[in-house]
Amino acid sequence: MDINLLKQQVENIIGAPLPLKTHSSAVQVTRSEVSQLTDREVQLIELLLTAANEGAKPLVPSKREDELRSIELGEWIQERVERKELGCPVPDRMAVKPLLKVPMLPFLLSGEKSSGLVIQFSKLNKLLRSYFGGDIVLLPLKEDWLILVSEDLLEDLREESKEGMSAEREMLGELCQGLYELITNEWVGGGFYLAVGDLVTSDELIVGSVVSLSETLLLGRMFYVTEHIHLPWELQLERLIYSIPESQRSQFIEENGIHLSVLKDEETRTTLEAFFQLDCNMSETAKRLYVHRNTLIYRMDKFKQETGLDVRTFQDAVLVKLGLLLYKVTKRT
Repeated sequence: MDINLLKQQVENIIGAPLPLKTHSSAVQVTRSEVSQLTDREVQLIELLLTAANEGAKPLVPSKREDELRSIELGEWIQERVERKELGCPVPDRMAVKPLLKVPMLPFLLSGEKSSGLVIQFSKLNKLLRSYFGGDIVLLPLKEDWLILVSEDLLEDLREESKEGMSAEREMLGELCQGLYELITNEWVGGGFYLAVGDLVTSDELIVGSVVSLSETLLLGRMFYVTEHIHLPWELQLERLIYSIPESQRSQFIEENGIHLSVLKDEETRTTLEAFFQLDCNMSETAKRLYVHRNTLIYRMDKFKQETGLDVRTFQDAVLVKLGLLLYKVTKRT
C-alpha cells in the first residue's frame, strides 16, 4: 500500500495531522496532535497497518505450490506422450511456462521400479539447483523425472572445454556422470538410469524430447544392462537395429553363420563386447579381461572355427557386431 495513502487514512481516523519521518526500511511517526485515541480508532489503525504489511509482501509461491505446478505440467506432458501428440506448445495456463527459458538441455531420470524408493520433489529439486548452480525446471512424469536446464547455466562448462561437437559431447557425458553420482549418493540403492537429449529450442519440442529420451533409456537398458548413463549419440546403431522387424532379426543371424548357441556362451559374448568397446584393440582387450594376449588369440581363433568369421578383419567385425546387437534384441522380445 502507498505510504501517503495510508497516512491520509490514519489522519481521517484520528482527526489530526500525522507528521512522518521516513527511513530506508521504515516509517516513524514523530508526533501527533491527538493526546488519546479511542479503542475503536486503535483497532482501525491496526487493521490498516496489517493490510499494508500484507500488501507489501512479495507474492512468492510456497515450495508446495511449486511442486503442484510442476505436477500439473508433468501430467500434461505425460498425456501428450501417451496420445502421441508431439509438437504441442505448452498452454499459457500452465504456471510453470514462464520458467521455460529456451534453449534448455533435457535430462530424463528413471529408477528401478522394483526398488520401491520414494524420491521427494523438494529434496531432488534442491539437489539439482545446487548441482547446476541456478534455477532448473523439474517435472515429475508417470514413472520418470524430466529435468530442464537453461543453456545459460552451461556456459561456464563450455568455456572450460574445447570447441567442437566431440568436446561438447564429452562435456555432456561428464555432466551426466557427475549428476548420476550425486543422485546415487543421496538415494543409495535406487538403481537409477540417466539420459540426456538435444537442446530444446522451443516449448513445442518438449513432448518430442521426452519421447526421444525414453527411447534412449529403453535402448541403453536393452543393449547395455550394466550401464546407467545412456547417451543418444552412442546408440545410433542400436536404434537402427531395434527398428528391424523381429522376423528378420533371427534370419540375419542364421544367414551370416552367427549361431545362437555361440552367442549364448557368456565368455564368448563378454570377449566380443570388450573387443568392440575397445575399438578392436587386442592388447587393450586382453588387459580389460585380465587374460594373456595368447588366451585372447585362442578365443578369437575358436570363434572363427565355429562361425567362419574372423572379428580381427573389418568386414567380419561389422557382421559380428550387428549379430551381437540383434541377438540382444531377439533374446528380450
